[in-house]
Amino acid sequence: MTGTQQPKSIDDLLEVGLLNQWYLVCRDTEIGNKPVALKRLNRDLVLWRDKSGKVNALEDFCPHRGARLSLGNVCNGDIACAYHGLQFNGEGTLTATPPTPDSAFVGKKLAVAYPCREAQGAIWVFVHDGTLTGEPLELRFPDEFTNGEWSGFVDIREFEANWQLVRDNQFDPVHGSYLHVGTHILDGGRKDADLGFERQEGGFVVWRKNQQGVNLDRTWLTHYPGSGYWAITDLPYPKKEGGGLGRLFRYPTPIDRDTTLVWNYRMQKMSGWKRDAWRFLYRNRGSERGEHVLEQDRVALAGISKGAIHRESLLQCDIGVAHIRRLYRQEAEQQLNALTSVAAE
Repeated sequence: MTGTQQPKSIDDLLEVGLLNQWYLVCRDTEIGNKPVALKRLNRDLVLWRDKSGKVNALEDFCPHRGARLSLGNVCNGDIACAYHGLQFNGEGTLTATPPTPDSAFVGKKLAVAYPCREAQGAIWVFVHDGTLTGEPLELRFPDEFTNGEWSGFVDIREFEANWQLVRDNQFDPVHGSYLHVGTHILDGGRKDADLGFERQEGGFVVWRKNQQGVNLDRTWLTHYPGSGYWAITDLPYPKKEGGGLGRLFRYPTPIDRDTTLVWNYRMQKMSGWKRDAWRFLYRNRGSERGEHVLEQDRVALAGISKGAIHRESLLQCDIGVAHIRRLYRQEAEQQLNALTSVAAE
């Protein structure tokens, strides 16, 4: 595997994240014409904008002597290493070697490059396994992002927990009736739950059989090849909050084995003045309340020790957690087998 150590097992691969798909790595406003260092999926990346404003991402490693490219600067749209001035474009091609201008390496692709897209207020990077040739699968979003009927905001923050815990959290609707009781839209509802489960094209849905439209009562999974497993949860707003249905979209981005970039798109289906009013109220009230719920999740997940999964006693209400883990493990096994086959050639 280029640019990082090859995973030794399925569990090793799962700890740092599935490969060959798009990941949200930061807000679009965080990247300008100066190099920005980020760690995502336990990989060191450097991002910057070139002269056209296009975002680029390389491994934060100069192929000359191993210095971090993020310590350098942007020169004529390319990134220049601070150590000896070697310059690379967004494709990873060496464009200049100031110490030895006639180097035969100029024009060769030496640095590991990662495709980038700018969409929905964020920067997305296709994190591949080093075998990518040509263009990756296009970045795809759920229909709510593109049909013009829904409006929303993205919240991005770090959790001190492995990304798998964050993923499991959204497929555990019952925790909303306990951890989030008394908070914002998740106040009230039954404490007991008998979850229904149904497979759907590209994923599955879990829902409370004995309650709908009150709490975190319905969550479903949609898989877009190359764009990950999107977890989507309906968020019913009580009348005192204006009523209506909100929707939460997420699939977390691993930072390393112990930290996760948690991002959430909160959206509502509204038009005209109602949309404008909701956006105003969300900016001034709703976002703060949503942050309180996320903080409750963050504290709870940070307190789960490593290896806790080996001591669990899952209940019927964990049916969604069990199935999402199974899907990810199956894909991790396929990816590891593919990497092993390439290494053996």
